[in-house]
Amino acid sequence: MINGKNVDREFCLAILNEYTKNESLLKHAFSVETCVKAYAEKLGQDVDYWSNVALLHDFDYEMYPTAE
Repeated sequence: MINGKNVDREFCLAILNEYTKNESLLKHAFSVETCVKAYAEKLGQDVDYWSNVALLHDFDYEMYPTAE
């Protein structure tokens, strides 16, 4: 939960789509999600949690593409 809201895939997709407009970056997020889900399954981890982490790992890249 974040601020009393359940953090599920729909919540993460809403954030991703709000901040990420570039089609290539969206494809990247979904590709990373697929890979991370497979690793989570293989390692016996919480697949939903790691799927959401993967979706949002670069969500603000368009706004802040560098460390500066």
